[in-house]
Amino acid sequence: MSFDQAVSGLNAASEQLDVIGNNIANSSTVGFKAGTIAFADMFAGGTGLGTKVSSTLQDFGNGSLNSSSRALDVAISGNGFFRVQDSSGSVYFSRNGQFTLDGATRNIVNIQGMQLTGYPVVGMPPVIQQGADPVPLTIPETAMAAQQTTVASIIANLNSSDAVQVFYPASQETANYKGSITVYDTLGNPHNIGLYFEKTGDNA
Repeated sequence: MSFDQAVSGLNAASEQLDVIGNNIANSSTVGFKAGTIAFADMFAGGTGLGTKVSSTLQDFGNGSLNSSSRALDVAISGNGFFRVQDSSGSVYFSRNGQFTLDGATRNIVNIQGMQLTGYPVVGMPPVIQQGADPVPLTIPETAMAAQQTTVASIIANLNSSDAVQVFYPASQETANYKGSITVYDTLGNPHNIGLYFEKTGDNA
């Protein structure tokens, strides 16, 4: 019996080394989630028979986020997975956000050629149809119709200790605070609109 107990410990330690080796081998794999071993006691009639590997637990916590020069390299912070599907429609989930464009269809695909899927959008401005069946995400080459700016907003916190002063448009430095906001015309051309704030009294 003591021999079996010792062998069980060796087998469990061997499996632990397998998991550690896999973690090391994939230390540079994008989206890889490291595993840890959970051990359990074995008993028979109140007598300990050694140990066994109960399960391999994966750590789904955030890894380090690295910058990239590719526009389609994305990452998930927090819970969630990228939903991808293969050519037969089988669905898989991944944390690897290295995507590219399929030249023929301009679908967003991963390295294995599986299509990234998401909720469809309709209308202008686009509205996400949450609850609908996910569809392959595509980046079309067709030009989008220009949408002119109709509403703009700014959130600012002005300094209440500023002195009351008169703003002269010819001298922009006379404003207590200045900023700008970008708007678009009917052709889609951007324009910067200057914003100037003048203190006229207490809290005004």
